[in-house]
Amino acid sequence: MILGIIVFILLVLSLSSCSINEITSAAVIAPSSVVFEEAKPLVSYTVSEEGISVEGVTLAKALGSSMRPTIETGDTMLIKPYTEDTPLREGMIVSYSKEGKELVHRIDALYADHFTAKGDNSQATEDVFYSAINGVVVGILFNK
Repeated sequence: MILGIIVFILLVLSLSSCSINEITSAAVIAPSSVVFEEAKPLVSYTVSEEGISVEGVTLAKALGSSMRPTIETGDTMLIKPYTEDTPLREGMIVSYSKEGKELVHRIDALYADHFTAKGDNSQATEDVFYSAINGVVVGILFNK
């Protein structure tokens, strides 16, 4: 877990090269290279038709406007697979299948056998069975 966080920070720093901290106005300079003692793969990933799975998290591009302004078209969502052990709560954003489509909406209310979901840009809710959940959105990489 800690190694993953360190790798992510190093990746961000290496991609940014140099930037200005908005709060302190200090320059933040990334190292030109990082040397590791052991030659181990830093990230485990697989590529499939559904997307790229990075250490158990799937990256998926957002389409449509139902989750605006939280998620815009073109943003990349990090989706962790759902299991029955995953705790759910109102306000979480989940990925689920409905009528042959993969949807991403916010949990509006939880019930014994289903939950209601709705997009942030919608007033209408829909009933969804827990068995239809595919994943939980754990992060968003904004396109803009």
